[in-house]
Amino acid sequence: MTSPSAPSPSAAAPSAPTTPAPGTPEFLLLRRTGPAERWLEALPLGNGRIGAMVWGDPATPRFSLNEATLWSGSPASTQHRHTSAEQARDAIARSWELFRAGQVRAAQDAIEELGSSWSQAYLPVGDLLIEPGPSADAQSPSAANGAPAPVDPTPSTTPVGPSPAERILDLARAEHTIHAATGTQWTAVSLADEVLIHAMPWPADAPLPRLTLATPLHIEQEDHSPGALEMVLRAPSDQRAVDFRDEEPIVWDPEGASRAAVVVRARREGERLLVVCAIGTTWQGLGRMPDRPLEDVLAQTRAQAASALDRGEQQLRERHHATPLPDLDAVSLQFTGSPEAELLSTMWAYGRYLLAASSREGLPPATLQGIWNAQLEAPWSSNYTTNINLEMNHWGAGVAHLPTAARTFAAWVAMLREQGQETAQRLYGADGWALHHNADPWGYTDPVRGDASWATWPVGGLWMEREIDAHLRFSGRTREDLAAERFPALREAARFALALLREGDDGHLVTFPSISPENLYRDAQGDVVALTAGSGMDRWLVRETFTHLLEAAELTGHGEDAVVTAAREALGRVAEVRIGADGRVIEWHADDLPEVEPTHRHLSHLGFLYPGDVPATPEQEAAATATMLARGDEATGWSLVWKTGIWARLGRADRVQRLLEMYLRPAERAGERDRAGLYPNLFSAHPPFQIDGNLGIIAALAECLVQSHRGDIELLPALAPMLAHGSMRGLRAHPGIEVEMTWQAGEVTALALRAVGPGAIGTHTVRHGRQITQVKLTDLNPVTVDVEMLRSR
Repeated sequence: MTSPSAPSPSAAAPSAPTTPAPGTPEFLLLRRTGPAERWLEALPLGNGRIGAMVWGDPATPRFSLNEATLWSGSPASTQHRHTSAEQARDAIARSWELFRAGQVRAAQDAIEELGSSWSQAYLPVGDLLIEPGPSADAQSPSAANGAPAPVDPTPSTTPVGPSPAERILDLARAEHTIHAATGTQWTAVSLADEVLIHAMPWPADAPLPRLTLATPLHIEQEDHSPGALEMVLRAPSDQRAVDFRDEEPIVWDPEGASRAAVVVRARREGERLLVVCAIGTTWQGLGRMPDRPLEDVLAQTRAQAASALDRGEQQLRERHHATPLPDLDAVSLQFTGSPEAELLSTMWAYGRYLLAASSREGLPPATLQGIWNAQLEAPWSSNYTTNINLEMNHWGAGVAHLPTAARTFAAWVAMLREQGQETAQRLYGADGWALHHNADPWGYTDPVRGDASWATWPVGGLWMEREIDAHLRFSGRTREDLAAERFPALREAARFALALLREGDDGHLVTFPSISPENLYRDAQGDVVALTAGSGMDRWLVRETFTHLLEAAELTGHGEDAVVTAAREALGRVAEVRIGADGRVIEWHADDLPEVEPTHRHLSHLGFLYPGDVPATPEQEAAATATMLARGDEATGWSLVWKTGIWARLGRADRVQRLLEMYLRPAERAGERDRAGLYPNLFSAHPPFQIDGNLGIIAALAECLVQSHRGDIELLPALAPMLAHGSMRGLRAHPGIEVEMTWQAGEVTALALRAVGPGAIGTHTVRHGRQITQVKLTDLNPVTVDVEMLRSR
């Protein structure tokens, strides 16, 4: 490998970037003073494939790198450990008989035999450092102490100011800037050029920097020279979740493992330095073995780095600005009137930015940490928890118009459908497809080995399908078009749901096995258990699946299809929302089951209200209110978001206000454990960091401003005091209507609606409080609404 050559002295040096762009609203800029001292202070960049956490040290730039397709294992990693059909059928039969006999603990022990393995982990690439070259080290007093030598490209007569550098993440442009006494540094992860770009001041006569990559992965090849670095890394061939420590947690067998190629190049441009980093992997696609020839990956990665370096800083900046992240500027929202409102505006924009930067069609969807993860053994493997977290990541994809994220999610689900058919047949003898609580990009759909409270949840596929339906309901496509597309998938989901149903003691049909995810109760013997039959969550998921199937069947002429007929008959026998003697929604199979944790973070049995789309009755809303009051406010970060959405659906602005205050608070407290809130870089705390809190707030705030699940367009239905003044553009309502609106002190001051497709053309009812008006959309042009018709009287 040869060192990159410097351009000729006559070549035009790039000008320092002007960032942020003039006129950029302040709420779209994350400003920090001084470099990050830890990962949770670094700021995220991403292009849907490459992720980088920028630490912002002007002397020794550091970037924590990820690549969306770099995972442990492969589709073959756990297949040999799956529970056999014979074992599964025996376990389910024994569990059902024991459950009906009231021996719930024994029934749960039996059903836990279904789980035998685990899903795979999302991995870091490592930390890239740009360090001064050898001659600079020799002149640096800090080098003797082992510290990175600062780069000082200014003449000795220019004093270095005492003020620390300012670093800025521009959410509108997806770029990072450092303003330091030594000059301006600019960083981006380019969608146009598929590389990380970093440009910084650099003396024209200084040697090229030393480039290093600290990685937890196995290094198979490594080549260094001044201003250049190449590495080939090998991922683990199998990696257990942190819960499984009875055997070796990480296996490094070369067979079947992913490889990553990292190519970094640097060159001088006048008195600036340009560094580019390209990353490629042996990824072949969702559900496929990661066995792309390594020589092809190396060739492509080298070509990407060389091409980017040849373009130079100026052209790379122009190309980056000309190729923004998809969908990033499609919607805008700003709250005004207080610092908290301004911060909430930032969190909305940050959420959309993070989801856009984590999503690319054909690649894995955003994980528990988006595409940013620094740990080889990350919390919950930084993969996919499907009993709430993955869905919440994508709740805003429809209403806040992030169709790339929605399509990325849908393509991943399509892969799981294929893999899940084998799981459904082997474990349950069922048609359709099954998905349990944990998954990865290789197609893992089995229950993991472990406690039934999370592992024994076979209805994940039903929730995946309803999320896809939810996204499409904002698309503006006709009902007939959507029904034709969705009928086959809904039919397969319904086939599996039908196979799970059994007749319960009261004559209703109930799912078995069943749980209310991660929550526990005490049975008649006082044992702490999770296993139930027909949990509240399962009931609303099954009913919504059947309802959507019947709607699609009617529109496509499949009303007499055998599965449709069976679903129609079963729907009347699956209980709706059950309300207990205390007025709360019943979570498990019986009303009098003592809760082990009354303030539990999951709200699974209230999903019918939110994110569900079937309008609730007044009685159901009253029961949900009682349930929420009993659950309390304090929770994990993502649970605060879910509670915000539920209270918004109930029209309780006062409860929304309290939850938003908790959401915006600092997660860290001196001398105390972390709590739900925000870390210094505004990542949401479970704790620890989980990105669903950042992404879910998009949808939760949308519910406070516009609701359309009841058929009408309801404006400002849960306007907390923090949200009293604001403006928005591009937020969507069913069946595909863009809403542009401003409001002051809770009153709508301007409103325009636009149909985004033929399915939204027609007359729509718009409500604000008790005021109602009709708006006719005849084409795809915006219609200005007379807001006098919506003023409070």
